[in-house]
Amino acid sequence: MIDNKINGVPSFLEEEEQEFNLREYISRYFRYWYLFPVFVVLALTGAFFYLQITQPVYSTKSSILIKEEKSIGGSQGDILTEMSSEFGGNKVVENELEILKSQTLMEQVIKELDLDVSYTSKDGLRTVNLYKRSPITLTAEVITPLGLEEPLKIHMVDSTHFRFNNEDKVFQVGQRFNNAWGAFVINRGKASEYTDVEVHFSDVKALAEAILGRLSITQPNIKSTVLELTYEDTDVQRSKDVLNKLLDVYVQASLNDKNTEASNTLKFIENRLGLITEELGDVEKNVESYKTNAGITDISSESKLFLENIKENDAQLNEVNTKLSILESVDNYIQNAGEGAVAPATYMIDDPVLVSLLTRFNELELQRERYARTTTSKNPLLETINTQLEGTRQSIRENVQNLKRGMAVSKRNLENINNRFSAGLRAIPKKEREFVGIKRQQSIKEELYLYLLQKREETALGYAATVSDSRLIDAPVTTFQPIKPKRAFIWLGALAGGIAIPVLLINLLFMLNNTVQRREEIEKVTHSSILGEVGLMNTPAGAPADDNIIKMTSRTAVAEQFRALRTNLQYLGDGTCRILMFTSSIGGEGKSFVSVNLAASLAYSDKKVLLIGLDLRKPTLHERLSLPNKTGASNCLIGQGNYEDYIQQTDVHPKFHVLTSGPIPPNPSELLSNGRLPVMLAELRKEYDYILIDSPPFGLVTDSALIAEHVDATLYIVRFNYTLMDHLKRIGELHKARRFQNLSIIFNGVNYGIGYGYGYGYGGYGYGYYKEEKSDKAVGSKLKKLVGMN
Repeated sequence: MIDNKINGVPSFLEEEEQEFNLREYISRYFRYWYLFPVFVVLALTGAFFYLQITQPVYSTKSSILIKEEKSIGGSQGDILTEMSSEFGGNKVVENELEILKSQTLMEQVIKELDLDVSYTSKDGLRTVNLYKRSPITLTAEVITPLGLEEPLKIHMVDSTHFRFNNEDKVFQVGQRFNNAWGAFVINRGKASEYTDVEVHFSDVKALAEAILGRLSITQPNIKSTVLELTYEDTDVQRSKDVLNKLLDVYVQASLNDKNTEASNTLKFIENRLGLITEELGDVEKNVESYKTNAGITDISSESKLFLENIKENDAQLNEVNTKLSILESVDNYIQNAGEGAVAPATYMIDDPVLVSLLTRFNELELQRERYARTTTSKNPLLETINTQLEGTRQSIRENVQNLKRGMAVSKRNLENINNRFSAGLRAIPKKEREFVGIKRQQSIKEELYLYLLQKREETALGYAATVSDSRLIDAPVTTFQPIKPKRAFIWLGALAGGIAIPVLLINLLFMLNNTVQRREEIEKVTHSSILGEVGLMNTPAGAPADDNIIKMTSRTAVAEQFRALRTNLQYLGDGTCRILMFTSSIGGEGKSFVSVNLAASLAYSDKKVLLIGLDLRKPTLHERLSLPNKTGASNCLIGQGNYEDYIQQTDVHPKFHVLTSGPIPPNPSELLSNGRLPVMLAELRKEYDYILIDSPPFGLVTDSALIAEHVDATLYIVRFNYTLMDHLKRIGELHKARRFQNLSIIFNGVNYGIGYGYGYGYGGYGYGYYKEEKSDKAVGSKLKKLVGMN
């Protein structure tokens, strides 16, 4: 079927966007069906070796509770409640999370577990980790840079002897060695089936960073203080040990901080208690001496009254003095904090604001010391704590100054009261008055001494009862199945990759392929109609040339296509085109094949046909027809004899005559333009129904342009998967410029396998209706034809 009626008027097709054809898109992949099983097998093989080589990774989880506050009952509840406010305090969960992920704690874990020295061995394609099951253990003293880069290979000869690397010398375990890897001692390990061991040395800091990269700490519930620790490792026991040791190191660091705080407070109380003890001893000796020397046995009622008043007033005055002393000590501590100053006690400070500020200051000081051990001085958290410390320090100093001013006023008032009571005591005998003064000092010292003893016991009790602010909830538990690699995902990924890679390659091939693949491409670029199309004719290798010529009784698809092409000739021009020229862009596109078979088809329809070979530069027509080429068209064009003397009859059909090209002339273009060609064609038109001219490729030489001036129509051959897309543009220019009269296109060599997949003409149904060529009886020929490889 011809898409557009072919006539003398040029027909231009509008360039419209082609609708997406799903069947066409899918079917083109069947041309390269063999790539899919190849890449699927390669991908699955790669997945198999990947799973064999890769060590499985397991996930170990643990959880801890960060205690926010203490709740202690019992007979000591009041004392310990106060102690918890001094030595405990709430913890910020985010801060504890950062501490658990600190480099310092992880380095300590590595050192205590000796993780900087690891042992591996080969088990087939896989590398096996020998954590806690290595036949040897190595204690490193010095590790060189080479040791950190290259593993130390040890081959066990027996349980007590081994060799280094590939050396022949045998060594015994328990010796100290010095070599390029460093200085170390190798001891006997556990019984193992592995004899070849690789010892890997790691830098502690780098290893800590790597382990922290596999450690994740999360807070599952924002409203709780529970932290969940997850660690991934190829060795189950090592992952459990890392988490257990990390929690142990974290708890011990927390206990050390709390014990340091309690120890400083206890030292302060002990110092104060020593001073009060000495002062109380002196006062008691004075009382004893005075009573002995003065002989005082009783005090009068009046003296007792003044004594009680003065005693009460003096107690208040001493309390004020003591508080002033404590405020001085607080002021000194604040000024000298961080320089080894002993933390002051806050038990006699009744101002809640100052107590809160001192507690806050101590907590910030402990946090600064803790972060200073785990972070750098430029850490934003440490700078924030330092800023808070300075603000709290300034607030404490201002508060202390205010309290000191208030207590100074109270002191002056109490001193004035004492003066009034002293005036009343002047009437009391001198001895009795002196005794009252001594007794008053004794009472004050006794009360202060008892108070310090009580505080010392409370502090010691809190020191002894120090517990961690965190509690283990779930011990480390490892997943039963490895989390990496996911075998099902790897297999599915390999299968998908085995399918995706050929798809990408095929798409790339189609993108890079600049040859004609579809009929629509010809119509869209050239704006020319396609007179017909010819499928790929399968001919066995080494077959005679005449096997490429269809027979009269042939019922193959190609034979039917030539019959259809013969029928479509009536639509050329006004239907009277009898002299037809065959040309193409380059050689090898099938001009001679199409012209010979179309001539044969015309002869089978009882038409007298003459096929003229005017490809005077590279003639091949005589070879296809197995005819001699000693004389021919070149002789006619130079005026040697009559053309009737050179026309030959073929064995194909009696009405199929051929005028071969003859000897190759030195000047083909001049021969074609000397004027004899139109005369010869005019005379031959009278004798033959059709004259077919096999001309040279138009894209290479100008001979076809010279011949086209004397023909009725030009049939331009475009070959499937051979003609370049750029050549189609040139055909479009020829059609637009009308340089060739009645220009039409024949689409030759179309592969109607499934890969072509257009479903029109003979491609969609021909092979299911017409008889196939008996050209390839080998096993698999039908499959090749199915996928379009023939």
